[in-house]
Amino acid sequence: MVLILAGSSIPGDAVPAVLVLTWDKLLHVAEYAVMGWLGYRAYHSDLKDPVFVLPVFGVLFGCLDEAWQSMIPGRFPSHYDIIADGIGVICGVFTGSMLYKKPS
Repeated sequence: MVLILAGSSIPGDAVPAVLVLTWDKLLHVAEYAVMGWLGYRAYHSDLKDPVFVLPVFGVLFGCLDEAWQSMIPGRFPSHYDIIADGIGVICGVFTGSMLYKKPS
């Protein structure tokens, strides 16, 4: 999560040209999928229903991330980024649930 916020803290004019040319929604999906997978891995045995709790947390964190970006020069928040974040965290949690089954 710290890495996501650190990446969001880079001013718009300092973002490398290679990243500007890529589809940034794919980057959102990838980084939040990793977050969802790591979250599931860390909390699958502690939470009663991590498949429902972690995506909600991930989307709320995506909202916080976009609010943070609105304060960075040259960066702009987008509701499409929040949707991509939600898709990513759901994919990550789903992958984690397939890899780490809860003990019965």
